[in-house]
Amino acid sequence: MMPVVAALGVAALGSAPARAADDAATARLDAIFARWASKDTPGCAVAVSRDGQAIVSRAYGMADLEQGVSATVDSIYEAGSDSKQFTAAALLILAREGKLSLDDDVRKYLPELPDYGAVITLRDMLHHVSGLRDWGSVAGIEGWPRNSRTADNDDVLALVARQKELNFAPRTHYLYSNSNYNLAAIVVARVSGKSLADFTRERIFVPLGMTHTSWRDDHHRLVLGRTGAYEASPQGYRNEQVIEDAYGNGGLLTTVGDLVKWQAALDSDFFGKGFVAEMQQPALLKDGTRIAYGLALMSGDHKGVFEVSHSGSTGGYRAWMARYPAQKIAVSLLCNTGDADTVTLGRAVADLYLPVKAEKPYAPRGPLPQGVWADRLTGFPYRVAADSKGGLTVNGAVLVPVGAGRWRQRETVFAFAGDALIRETREGERLPADRAAPPVSDLAAYAGRYCSVDNDACVTVTAEGARLTFSGPRWHGQPLEAAYRDVFTGDVKPVAPELVLKFQRDAAGRVDALRLGETRAFNMLFKRAE
Repeated sequence: MMPVVAALGVAALGSAPARAADDAATARLDAIFARWASKDTPGCAVAVSRDGQAIVSRAYGMADLEQGVSATVDSIYEAGSDSKQFTAAALLILAREGKLSLDDDVRKYLPELPDYGAVITLRDMLHHVSGLRDWGSVAGIEGWPRNSRTADNDDVLALVARQKELNFAPRTHYLYSNSNYNLAAIVVARVSGKSLADFTRERIFVPLGMTHTSWRDDHHRLVLGRTGAYEASPQGYRNEQVIEDAYGNGGLLTTVGDLVKWQAALDSDFFGKGFVAEMQQPALLKDGTRIAYGLALMSGDHKGVFEVSHSGSTGGYRAWMARYPAQKIAVSLLCNTGDADTVTLGRAVADLYLPVKAEKPYAPRGPLPQGVWADRLTGFPYRVAADSKGGLTVNGAVLVPVGAGRWRQRETVFAFAGDALIRETREGERLPADRAAPPVSDLAAYAGRYCSVDNDACVTVTAEGARLTFSGPRWHGQPLEAAYRDVFTGDVKPVAPELVLKFQRDAAGRVDALRLGETRAFNMLFKRAE
């Protein structure tokens, strides 16, 4: 079968040696995406730009598997959380015009939100240091995970407004939460008098010539040239098109060519002197910790090169954008398949054009840490075990040794020192975890019905001999695995994967409540129903 590759030629500008180098890089680029260069798979579109101009644009695979339509560089994909850059930019435009301040209390514009006893600013939300629970995580616990029903930003506001607690006090930690950006989209509308879609079209897309870009604010709307979205399964690819109308957190419909224009605008400070510097400005926690996440832009090091990037994932769409300002190189990547690891793919593309340093492998020495650690903030368990190859896994995921006592899982480092464990996040936090006490054998103490204080969701825990199961709004009889004393985990995909149940005891030692949650909405209180 001939590979399905659509391309725009390498730019003709520049010297012959430069063109030859670009031609060689393009051949290697095709090899990176060979897996999706087929009429039987969805695929990706990618553009690499230098000095704001595309030097190569390529498309691989199919835009529509059902209709047999090949992808092109003009195919429209959804950018997932890369969309957040445009929401943040809209708020920043309004701030620079004096229409609002990023340091305003969000309740000035969204009085529906509870008073949590501490001010949450617009800037806190854009930096993901607000503590607001992620609405998709909460909805999943209620039985309706992301993309299982149509929801709009008003639904998000109503759900967030029901939450009586935060994940943590504002500016004490970083935690990615889509709620921040859906609420930001509402603020743009209330301050400007225009929807985020209209405001960004007039103030960003039209001025930049992004003629193929719009928002999925109405998922029923016909969008000429839009790709399908797919997830791989044992039976083959399945449709995973987005059916939500909530946007601002995601929902940008665009092409790699339009993203080249956006990245060029950031490189040139198109929106005014200092605009991009503020977009990239790291957050600062109360304890002085610098968080690398700016206003929907992540700044960091990639193999010795300064990188500003963000990734995206919604339904069956995946995305990644990165700029390397010193080299004046940018990569824009959009895919319509959920099995595309766009972060890894995008950096492999970037490495073809950057002076990156090779990473030196590290061989671990001495005994390997093993056991269960409990995250001090969330209570989440980290089950650390040796694998058959002399390496480590955490909760089943392979860790890569990077130094003495230091093991990496993607961009997170687990640093061990005796019984101490520090989880170093890519954003810059150092989060301690403690050795966990072993589970107890009396499972009957946990049995009962527990109901949320924030909504109508209830879960029932049942003890059956040496086995504990739980049932929720849209799942039944799912097994629980003991993690450590009074803490269990349960997998109820796709409703709410990797739930953690932390049972609480009263002064007499009786289990009277549980704290239930997942990675972006944890410690949600459920009280025992008598």
